[in-house]
Amino acid sequence: MALQSLQITATIAMRARDVSRPAKEQQEAADRRPLRDEMPKRETKRKGQNG
Repeated sequence: MALQSLQITATIAMRARDVSRPAKEQQEAADRRPLRDEMPKRETKRKGQNG
């Protein structure tokens, strides 16, 4: 029940929002990276599965 006394102010909420945002360099790197479904699929070879 310790959370009952927890108060989130506007300042704390704005700080949390700003901390969770990616940096400009991180966002640009992510924009250059192809999406998962745009990448070619790799052939996976498992031991014991010839055929």
